Amino acid sequence: MRRLLATLATTLLAAHLCLAVHRHWTVSDGLPTGEVWQIVELPTGQMLVNCEGVFCISNGAGFDLLPCDYDRTCPLRIYAKGYGRLWQGDSLLWLHDFYRLYLFDARRRAFRYDADSMPHDSTLSLFLRGEVLRDVPDARQWRCIDSLGLSGNYGTVVQDRQGGLWIGTRTDGIYYVPPRPPAMRELTSGDWMIGVARSYTDPQGRVWRCRTNGVEMEDEGTFTLYNKSNIEGLPYDNTTFICQLLDGRYLLCDSLATLGYFLPEAGEFVNISDKVTALRTFRRFVGACPINRRWTAVYAQNGLILLDTQADTIAVPAAAGAIWRYATKYNCMLLDRDGLLWVGTQNGLFCMEANALVDGRRPAQMPQRIVGLANNCIRSLVLDQRGNVWAGTSSGISRITPSVLNLSADDGVPTQAMMERAACATKDGWLVFAMSANRALTFHPDSLLLDSEPRPVVITGCWEGPEREHSLLQELPRLSLAHDLNYLTLQFSTLDYATPSHTNYRYRLLPLQEQWHTCDAQQGMGTAAYTTLPHGSYRFEAEASLAAGGWGDATCVEIRILPPWWLRWWAKLLYVLLGAAGIAALLRWYLVRRRRQLERDNEARVNHLFELRQEARHQFALSANVEPDKIATNSAEEQLVAKLLEAIGQNMDNCDYTVEQLAGDVGMSRANLYKKMQQLLGITPNDFLRNVRLKHAAQLLAETAEPVNQISLMVGFQTSRYFSHCFRQMFGVTPTEYRTGARAAASTTDPDPAHG
Repeated sequence: MRRLLATLATTLLAAHLCLAVHRHWTVSDGLPTGEVWQIVELPTGQMLVNCEGVFCISNGAGFDLLPCDYDRTCPLRIYAKGYGRLWQGDSLLWLHDFYRLYLFDARRRAFRYDADSMPHDSTLSLFLRGEVLRDVPDARQWRCIDSLGLSGNYGTVVQDRQGGLWIGTRTDGIYYVPPRPPAMRELTSGDWMIGVARSYTDPQGRVWRCRTNGVEMEDEGTFTLYNKSNIEGLPYDNTTFICQLLDGRYLLCDSLATLGYFLPEAGEFVNISDKVTALRTFRRFVGACPINRRWTAVYAQNGLILLDTQADTIAVPAAAGAIWRYATKYNCMLLDRDGLLWVGTQNGLFCMEANALVDGRRPAQMPQRIVGLANNCIRSLVLDQRGNVWAGTSSGISRITPSVLNLSADDGVPTQAMMERAACATKDGWLVFAMSANRALTFHPDSLLLDSEPRPVVITGCWEGPEREHSLLQELPRLSLAHDLNYLTLQFSTLDYATPSHTNYRYRLLPLQEQWHTCDAQQGMGTAAYTTLPHGSYRFEAEASLAAGGWGDATCVEIRILPPWWLRWWAKLLYVLLGAAGIAALLRWYLVRRRRQLERDNEARVNHLFELRQEARHQFALSANVEPDKIATNSAEEQLVAKLLEAIGQNMDNCDYTVEQLAGDVGMSRANLYKKMQQLLGITPNDFLRNVRLKHAAQLLAETAEPVNQISLMVGFQTSRYFSHCFRQMFGVTPTEYRTGARAAASTTDPDPAHG
């Protein structure tokens, strides 16, 4: 009987939970229609949904349309009795409705259109004849269907690997029932925990309640009321808050914002508002939080002060200025085990070092505003047994440390405002948040964090183009995009359908992004969009983290943005070849131009040399004096001529002096001397020898009175007759005529001094 009652209670509880907590997906969540006749779980954890021949796939937060070319699918040979499915291996999924056959590739997450060419075994042959493999609900599933009122609208039911139920309906989309009931329990009117949450419990375990007729204290079932009748100095019975200081006294405030020390054992109230007149500038005191035995933070609807409980003075902390940027209304305050002061305001939760706030030294950092909260109006703060901070907000409950976790309807938390300063922790670890005077939520924090390791991240969508024109999901895990289609959107999720808000996501694109980017965990999936990516190779990484654990393994996608055709390897090679050809052409042009310039320069030099040669020959032919610098064109030739003249001069009167001897005297062969004479003066060495002697004879004729026959012997001629013949041949006159002409010319150019 006891086992039967337990089973009945479990059944009733399951039915109640199915009715109370579920998720409903409709067309607004991405379903193409509300007619859901087939749901199949894929190896990735995604759910393939058939809505009257239009397919979609789950993405963690909703559904994405899955393209299927209906015209390329195969018609069934006979009319089927319903919707069927058959797995072939772990990747090929056969589906059929009443009329057509579909083949789905689960690895590529895309439909195939080659069903006719696939090999058929006996099982597949039966399936192709319309045999139906349907998901038949068991007893528990029928209870959930009945509890949701879907018995007459039921189309299909599937239990996923997480234990959740997917109930497809004929007209109203999909209902999802999580695998376990929410950990929240609602307290209603009359539950004593609601009163405790709305009260103040001192370290001794006594419960204090501020009422309109005084302060009520509860101690082990005994109630005592303190008001003006038994407390001396208490100005007004209507009280707003009470807080025990670290020195044992109580700080009490009434509805007229009168602040003072409350001493219940002595029956006395010490008013400090009259002593510290600056306290009268605050509109309404909300609460207090002792920092140490001297300082207590007192917060009001229009500010924050530090009260020196020993000197009865006040100070305004510098941190208040930083909070003032966001809000002036303070709702709650909490000092945690690490010495951090948490301040809840109308527009944000702030954290700061408590000791730095009160001892006057500059804090390590100014108050930090907590980000990631579902709502920033903080109405209550409480510590759990592990020392983690929890907050009641205007739209639910959030865990603050060690990481932000926003509880949602998946956890059984309604989107409703919690009461101000109405939260507490019980001795056995349960947390209580009051929503009103008659309603509260209670839960144990450990029951919310059952999963210790995050599930792997699945890439649920991948599109290219700014408007997601083309799906790339089937090409994963490696993508290759053209340079002009470098708009990329990636969608990822752990596919936690039960509590998606418990999962956080982060992603990055290496080497473009070294730092991680976080995603909003409320959506159940993350999205990363990249525009105008430069060509190159990238690595996309996405990780997931549960509220109770660290980050899991990264899911990676290799991405390559192809360069434009003008930056491809063959284009670069063409550029190199064209550049090399251009450089070669330019070099050839330069060499041709240089050669032509050299030819012109060489021709000019040759012409100039020819002119010099002509001038030298002319000088040698006309001048009686043989000067080396006049008949030579360079220093080497000048030295050679000087040597020749010296050798001839030394043998001037030697009629037997030959060309061979002359060549030997200047260190040359006769042949080389011949070539040199031809190059220099265009005559033979023998002619040069004779001409030098004749020119020397001409000088002697002009300058001396020696007889002609004597001069002929002096210049190496054996006979005067041959000398005269050669002289006449060279100068055109006889030696005697030459002497007469030379003297006449000398007398003309040098007149007698007596006539000058």
